[in-house]
Amino acid sequence: MSLFLCLIAGILAFGIPAKADQWLCGPSFGSVNARGSDVRSIPIRLAKPETVDALIATSRPDILWRLADIAFVPEFEDAALSAMQNGASAITDLVAYDQTPDFAGRHLADMRDGFGKLWQEKLLETGLVMLLPETGRPIDALLAAEQAAMSQQIGLWAPGQSPAYHYAGSSEIDGDLPDAARAVGRFAVIDGILQRIEDREWRSYLNFGSDWRNDFTVMVDRDLRDAIKAAGQHMEDWIGHKIRVRGMIEDRGGPYLELTNPASLCVEQSVGQP
Repeated sequence: MSLFLCLIAGILAFGIPAKADQWLCGPSFGSVNARGSDVRSIPIRLAKPETVDALIATSRPDILWRLADIAFVPEFEDAALSAMQNGASAITDLVAYDQTPDFAGRHLADMRDGFGKLWQEKLLETGLVMLLPETGRPIDALLAAEQAAMSQQIGLWAPGQSPAYHYAGSSEIDGDLPDAARAVGRFAVIDGILQRIEDREWRSYLNFGSDWRNDFTVMVDRDLRDAIKAAGQHMEDWIGHKIRVRGMIEDRGGPYLELTNPASLCVEQSVGQP
């Protein structure tokens, strides 16, 4: 098939050698639920950060900024803060996504260095943060940066890291994810082969194992299912493909994720596949 044309880096899971693969993620479905943004670049000079998620530009100390599309995890927050303090002087411009502050009064933004590279990419490449899509923009570069850290098994993706944040199927034949149950109650990245889809009137269930009663399941509600279809995607075409999802894992007769943002789902397609 030729449904998935988003070229990025390969995938690595628990020591398996990386393959050259492609991913198509939610924003590439047709900008489903994309947020409007102010694309105007603003020259800035940052103050030395005192916290990872409330940044101040010296020219406007009354405004707090937060980096878009990434999340900090408790175990690596101190390391991320140190890296940001060391790199703050290299940041030269900012792009604000909107003028509405979040619950903590912070404005969402991209920040770039003098070479045009996103600060988020640098943090993702070192495994100090997780990708958490929220702006609706294409996430190819950010996903590739995160994958680089996964492939090198560094930072929060290191072997033996506890708690683990990445779980992958032990078999590409049956797609079962026996370890995913360990992620219940936490935010995690889950990779697995989609086995089948069960459609109901109000929702669809993506099943990743042989027994829906205890395998890993992703729930897609009707509105999101219709939006994905309207964007030209058919979830049935994903069966047999590796799927990557991220979100809060619940226990509902097995590990379970309710998909609320299409950008949190990616479909893998091998390079060269027709």
